[in-house]
Amino acid sequence: MSTKEQSANAGNILLESNRLILRRPEAGDQSSLERVFCDPDMMHYLGEVWDTDKVTEVIQEWRGGWGVEHRWSGVLIKKDTQEVIGTAGLTENTLTDEAGFELSWFVLPEHQKQGFASEITDALLRFAFNDLGAERIVAETHPENPASNRVLKKLGFERLGECHHRYDDLPDFETQVVWALTRENWL
Repeated sequence: MSTKEQSANAGNILLESNRLILRRPEAGDQSSLERVFCDPDMMHYLGEVWDTDKVTEVIQEWRGGWGVEHRWSGVLIKKDTQEVIGTAGLTENTLTDEAGFELSWFVLPEHQKQGFASEITDALLRFAFNDLGAERIVAETHPENPASNRVLKKLGFERLGECHHRYDDLPDFETQVVWALTRENWL
């Protein structure tokens, strides 16, 4: 385990980019994460909205699992204002039939179209490839989500095709586009 990975496991901040911080969720993040997961517009591509109890459960799960078995799901903070602008994460071997680190992100509407999704995705790629020694990064998007699909394409991901997984937390997210980026193609 690298020194950077050890400090990521021990600390509350996984990484920083020019404008963003990805940190471990805190109980005080409840209302911000409700804006992400309880809003029909935010969950448009992922199915039904969550209730506040589900958000509380996820915060506890993310806090308790922070850094365990290469899993980090956290809160995305805008450095200059210290406000929560969404979530992002990196987990290892969580996609059925697709080995590699999976990344994810949500950016609140008022912070979209400012390059934050690309910035945090690029920072997660650097962390995974440089610090964790990842050989492959994967992501899933909704086929009709142009913004997320554009971010992955821009960063060099290859569209592998569509698949059909069923997720308990995302009951209407039944068709996904699978994307992958290898270390070799990233370099």
